[in-house]
Amino acid sequence: MGKPMYNFGKNAKEKARQLKQTEKTAKRWAAKKQKDDMASIANKKSEIAGPEQDIVKGIGDTQA
Repeated sequence: MGKPMYNFGKNAKEKARQLKQTEKTAKRWAAKKQKDDMASIANKKSEIAGPEQDIVKGIGDTQA
């Protein structure tokens, strides 16, 4: 007799929905990773700047 037509577009819609959901999840993970990377770079810069500030303070103390 053939396939029933009531299920014709449902499979394609479901696959498209799942693909969209997967893409959104991947974008969310990428954004979170980028945010974490930026935070780690900021932390490294502050760690590097910390000893320099101590050295500058030490030099100023010896001159006073």
